[in-house]
Amino acid sequence: MLGLDAAGKTTILYKLHIGEVLSTIYVVDSLDRERIGRAKEEFQAIISDPFMLNSVILVFANKQDMKGAMSPMEVCEGLGLFDLKNRKWHIQGTCALKGDGLYEGLDWLANTLKEMRAAGYSSVGTSSF
Repeated sequence: MLGLDAAGKTTILYKLHIGEVLSTIYVVDSLDRERIGRAKEEFQAIISDPFMLNSVILVFANKQDMKGAMSPMEVCEGLGLFDLKNRKWHIQGTCALKGDGLYEGLDWLANTLKEMRAAGYSSVGTSSF
């Protein structure tokens, strides 16, 4: 589980009742407009790692229930997701405290990995953001 401090990573894990993480998911605090640039730097460094080149990317735009939060589209722009070429990615608006959006994002991840395996991608990783 990756993201800047106070983004909601621990809350998501507790809400999902996951004792150990099988996937790496990038979490963005949608309320923290001041640090979206730092979140982008961290995110871009992670996805540029050679071990992550075949990874499917899931981004949780957390704290969507808060007034003034960036929309998932604003988070996409802030992280540079639209610039990614030849990568499967999805952004999911979430509210970790209520559990909103968490399972929808993980469902997308599971379905995408199944589709890729069925299509014959032999090096499909289970890491995602």
